[in-house]
Amino acid sequence: MAWLSARSAEKMVYGQLTKLSTGKTLRVESFKGDRWIEVKKISEDEFLVTEKGYNNVTFSVNLPQLRQTLKKIFEDEFPRSHQLRITTTS
Repeated sequence: MAWLSARSAEKMVYGQLTKLSTGKTLRVESFKGDRWIEVKKISEDEFLVTEKGYNNVTFSVNLPQLRQTLKKIFEDEFPRSHQLRITTTS
């Protein structure tokens, strides 16, 4: 588990997702752990995004849409967070 500044999280998460192996999942949680997002890499350019907290939804996005989607999710789910926890699972 790594703690990351919320200001740099969006850019860092996007970079890690592009390098992630197919089938792996990246999870970003708030400090309290009550809000989180999971992004699973399904194929080279398709991701399954699960959002739990303010919105409880699951949807699929492709690589060109991923950066804009992450930006919107981070604004909605982590509006006042200063630190976020990032974990990678299989």
